[in-house]
Amino acid sequence: MRQCLFVIGTRAQLVKIAPVLTAAVSDGLEHIVWFTGQHDESIDDLIADFELQSQFVHPASKQERSSVLRLLTWLPGTFFRCRKFIKTAREETGDAPLVVVHGDTLSTFVGALAARTAGGLVVHLESGLSSGRIFEPFPEEILRRLTFRLSHFALCPNDEAFARMQAIKGVEAVHTGENTLLDCVRFALDRQENRTGTGDHFVASIHRFGNIYKESTLAAIVDELIGLSLEGTVIFVLHPATEQRLRKYGLYHRLEQAPGISLSPRIPYTEFLGVMGRARCVISDGGSNQEELSYLGVPAILFRECSERPDGIGENIIFRHDIEQALPDFVRSGGLERLRRDSRLDDPVQPSGITVDALARWSK
Repeated sequence: MRQCLFVIGTRAQLVKIAPVLTAAVSDGLEHIVWFTGQHDESIDDLIADFELQSQFVHPASKQERSSVLRLLTWLPGTFFRCRKFIKTAREETGDAPLVVVHGDTLSTFVGALAARTAGGLVVHLESGLSSGRIFEPFPEEILRRLTFRLSHFALCPNDEAFARMQAIKGVEAVHTGENTLLDCVRFALDRQENRTGTGDHFVASIHRFGNIYKESTLAAIVDELIGLSLEGTVIFVLHPATEQRLRKYGLYHRLEQAPGISLSPRIPYTEFLGVMGRARCVISDGGSNQEELSYLGVPAILFRECSERPDGIGENIIFRHDIEQALPDFVRSGGLERLRRDSRLDDPVQPSGITVDALARWSK
């Protein structure tokens, strides 16, 4: 039987594969999770939050890679260590291991390339998503497309993604019905004491390269959030890289001085889902947030030009560039009430179960 190795590096990746790991343990599918260290400093709390029982292999040094320079210096050594780990697994069993990578990060591409060069079989989870624009978002779209071509197996969350991967020669595609993130949201809300009701607060989460590494763009977003805070408290959950750029550009102090802005470090996932689920609206540039909010039905405004995911677009989710008004005016005119939808958490599909069934079949 082939070994099943998960190669992941970011918090978002661990969140999305957490229900897969839980199902794998439950079904007796042996596996190992190898962390690249891209976000390793902040991974342990998620392992505890999701009560994960998998075997984890951590890098020797735990340090958040929150800058471009740190990522570039981290990349070569991580590739060679990952390749060695996969090659050793192949030599121990005499068979090519399944190497599961997820999404569209640098860790995704590193894991897929290391697997290919070490004789592993690449399984791409959350495969087939595309914005249709090579540089939007950057660098995620490029990393996705490269990973498509390195994959042997593709686990696809929707019809369009499934069709895209079926069209690539040599790739076996499986439709998972939804993203495994649906199971994460169910898990998180099952642990909330107060699952219902809408608060008076807004939530903001901004971290994409195109938004935080250009001073004028990030300054404009800060202006928008301060304006929105006149309508209710804005809880701004800061990624390490976002906080770093805010301080570098002198914007952090402005947010600190704004009475309606509440700056927060990253919080446990289950707690974060509860805060988002009770928000009037969420301001984000994240694909994961987009999916989570599409399941919850909570209004969301995306600060990006386009998305590789159809989830919620035209329903409870709108792009900022499609709103002609200033955000406070949009709120006062009833825009958020028009966006709110019913939750989709009762959808019967079980994407994590479908994923583990496919991995068990490919492992034989």
